[in-house]
Amino acid sequence: MKTLQEFYDEVKTSDELKKALAEAAKSGKITEFLKAHDCDATADELKEFVAGKVAQDKPMELDEEALENVAGGTAPMPSLGCSAGCGNSDKCGECC
Repeated sequence: MKTLQEFYDEVKTSDELKKALAEAAKSGKITEFLKAHDCDATADELKEFVAGKVAQDKPMELDEEALENVAGGTAPMPSLGCSAGCGNSDKCGECC
């Protein structure tokens, strides 16, 4: 039996397997697809594994606004009625 890592590596290098896996996903038969390819895992286990790989492999990217806030040392404050953004809408005068 293949591990999820072995299966993942195999699919990554094969356009044919990628297409077949996509079709299995569309038809809701991922677990059957895995078993047919000698991998004893469930669809949920594969989804969790792939999500972890994507998070691991993909560096976090920030949009321009977020980059400006980081570079400038500012960050938008959530406002719940307080003009200073403290979040104490009931007692704003006490803290601001």
